[in-house]
Amino acid sequence: MTQFCYNRGCQKNFTSVNDPSVDDTACQYHPGLPYFHDAYKIWSCCQKKSHDFNTFLSLPGCTRGPHQPNKPEEPVAPQSNEQPPITTSKPVPRQEMPKPQTPDVQRPPIDAPLIPMKLVVGASLRTALDKLSNTAKTDTNEIAQTSDEVKPGTACKHAACGARYTTIEEEQATPCRFHPGVPIFHEGMKYWSCCQKKTTDFESFTAQPGCSEGEHLWRSEKPESTDEEDPETLKKSCRYDFHQQGSSVVLSIYAKMPRPDQTQVELNAGRLKVDTRFGTDMRTKRFCNEWELFGLVDVDRSTVELLQTKIEINLKKAEALSWPRLDRPLQLS
Repeated sequence: MTQFCYNRGCQKNFTSVNDPSVDDTACQYHPGLPYFHDAYKIWSCCQKKSHDFNTFLSLPGCTRGPHQPNKPEEPVAPQSNEQPPITTSKPVPRQEMPKPQTPDVQRPPIDAPLIPMKLVVGASLRTALDKLSNTAKTDTNEIAQTSDEVKPGTACKHAACGARYTTIEEEQATPCRFHPGVPIFHEGMKYWSCCQKKTTDFESFTAQPGCSEGEHLWRSEKPESTDEEDPETLKKSCRYDFHQQGSSVVLSIYAKMPRPDQTQVELNAGRLKVDTRFGTDMRTKRFCNEWELFGLVDVDRSTVELLQTKIEINLKKAEALSWPRLDRPLQLS
């Protein structure tokens, strides 16, 4: 006879106990209860956890024993047999809990000095930078690509163009339609900063035709001298995004492989400045930007971590305030 096992983590069909293949160790299950904490699903018995619910349910059990053919009863809260004493006195008024006190932080003036933040370098970034330093500084493919000769089949470097080089005549006859801006991903929406055509589907986003027309770019642009770079242009060199997490505002700057020795993050209670060099090869790009923050932050409790794919800045709020945006609107200044 086939029966269903009600042990957590097993829940399989098994044959009756008369079957000699069934023994006291035939069932692999979780004797504990599941609980949920910080987006994790966790078994209390073995602390195995997962973000994905289906993966959590498929985690193998940590204990072996006999199958359980009977459905266990739901636990019932214990009830006390004692009767509450009868009293004729007036009810005691409820005392209101004191509201949490927030630190009295004043917005500093616009020219207030900024405090350099301590940079925590992640293990993945250290490994990637070590691997990069051990590779050759010159790549023969890049040398050929940056020379005056453009090989047939070379793809246009402009975003969303997709054209490939054949001859000079065809190059001049076919205009380049591209996006001069950068891709932005925010709250599930994907769009280009230049034309603001928003979509939630990634395939539709990549298929959007360019909003500008010009000449094709067959060679990678050489980085300009850092002394002549314009900060207004630099802040467009990589995208960034933020989200709120409890009492924190987490800013993610998607600068791949930031250089710790060329990165500086400065902060005061109302202003943030980031200046970094990043890149997946020996030639780096620069990102530099400042924000007049929407709310006030606690500088001492804020942190900065450099990861392989981004810079993550955890800003601790100094006041119980929801941030609808990262920077402060001009009309509030």
